[in-house]
Amino acid sequence: MAAPVETATKQRALLGLVCAGIATLIVIGRGAPALVFIAVVAGTFVAYAVLIRSLTRRRIIGARALILACLGLTVFAVAMPARTSNDVYAYIMYGRIVAEHHASPYTHVPADYPDDPALQRVQPVFKNTPSVYGPVFTGVSAAGMGACGSSPLCGRMFFQMLEGLALLGAARLVLRATGSWVAAACVGLNPVMLVSVVNGGHPDGLVATGLLTAVLIARERPVLAGGLLGIAALIKVNVLLPAVVLIGWLLVRDDKRKALTVGGTMGGVGVAGYLAAGGARALGPLHHASLLVSHHSVWYAARGWIANALVGGGWTQARAADYAAHLVPVLGLITIVAIALLVAGGRARGHGLVPVVAAALAVYVLVAPYVLPWYTAPLIALLALRWRSRTTWVLLAYSALLFVAYPSSYPVHRTFTSMILPTTAVSVLPVVELLLLVTIAVTAWRPRPKTRRAGALAEPS
Repeated sequence: MAAPVETATKQRALLGLVCAGIATLIVIGRGAPALVFIAVVAGTFVAYAVLIRSLTRRRIIGARALILACLGLTVFAVAMPARTSNDVYAYIMYGRIVAEHHASPYTHVPADYPDDPALQRVQPVFKNTPSVYGPVFTGVSAAGMGACGSSPLCGRMFFQMLEGLALLGAARLVLRATGSWVAAACVGLNPVMLVSVVNGGHPDGLVATGLLTAVLIARERPVLAGGLLGIAALIKVNVLLPAVVLIGWLLVRDDKRKALTVGGTMGGVGVAGYLAAGGARALGPLHHASLLVSHHSVWYAARGWIANALVGGGWTQARAADYAAHLVPVLGLITIVAIALLVAGGRARGHGLVPVVAAALAVYVLVAPYVLPWYTAPLIALLALRWRSRTTWVLLAYSALLFVAYPSSYPVHRTFTSMILPTTAVSVLPVVELLLLVTIAVTAWRPRPKTRRAGALAEPS
């Protein structure tokens, strides 16, 4: 079969479809009917995938068109109100607790300040919840809200702008590492990154850029890499798993001194940051967060099975539910660490640092009890370095499916269309996650070919 002919007209049309689809998702958010939302997400992601594939075969359109598309979509995502999540207003309130009320968001909750004008925009679930974000993010939030005052527009755009800059930074890093504008477009034009992370104002974009930088420089500049990992952990602690895998790879495959340097620097920065924020008090909210379980997680059903088994054994419903709620996070953590190390160990036999860390992150995204669509940002940034890989596109497709299905809740009046997303989240996603997990684990330990695929040399190890 003859290879498809790539033309400038075709690539411009695909780029236009991607831009139009992403802009539409930013505008309609979760408010569109289920079938419309699914159709727009599917159409946008397919256009994005076909565009990247076309550019990989032969890039005809210039880098300028890709740059303008990425910049334009980023600006649009920052300018528009967050549509897929209202978490940004909780970030604003946590920043104001420090900047305006001179208190700690780890020991005080938004509801403690009923007269604060920002409180009315905070979702009910966050009004009585202390901050689970690290001291660096809290400090940045406080600085931003100190400058913005009580303006909700300024506050929202502050966080969105941070994530927009993080996305552009990640695209630039990928370009420098691979020398490919296609790889840069893979992250810079990714629908999940633009719609969920940038428009949503979530700090996962900052984590993604920090981790990506650390992975790329760890062998040459271990002190800076450790410092960046420490800062990333002071934004969100879930970066610790890929950080540990990175250190382990250096220990086994490169230089023990570099591994100790990265680990020591990261640990020092992390400990100093949390001590400055109040020590154990700053870590306290993480205990409550550890009990959360997403509806699409494999652990959601497992928690119910455990509780029902205990009730069958004579436990009261309340006691069984409480025990299961506290047991699942422990089982989840053990499972994540065990499978991540197993997969990373297999990948480390014939791969460099990037695919090993990416594999560990993929395990976290698939197995963690509580994962939201924007949690995939660090994984997407790393996958862009290996944009030719089939595994990359399977995981990118999963990120799109997760974006479609979450958040989900069963409607009061159930119809066929209103049940599509909840059913996908509760019944379909766990099966997909298990299948992907098994596939990743098996392929990590399969025998490696002696020769590398043509074109792979262009991708960093």
